[in-house]
Amino acid sequence: MIEFALWGLGGAVVTSLVLQVVKQIWVKDGEPVIKDRWAVVAAIVIGVALSVAAYVGQLYPGVQTWLDVIGAGALAGLVACGLYSATKPRP
Repeated sequence: MIEFALWGLGGAVVTSLVLQVVKQIWVKDGEPVIKDRWAVVAAIVIGVALSVAAYVGQLYPGVQTWLDVIGAGALAGLVACGLYSATKPRP
């Protein structure tokens, strides 16, 4: 069985957080570029990329150290922005 956890969170949670960030950053004419069916594709791509990063981190301890530093900083930023909350009002 494969366990996919990054920085103490399940892989699905981290993937969802990253997808929400991408949707909020990548905007054209006030609308997110990634929506509907493309959000599913983006979630799969992000999930695979994070899974590969976690696997490479296990193979190379130096890479794991940097993944931990970058991941902890990214999660702290997400929490500070309030992106972790699903109840955030949308415009």
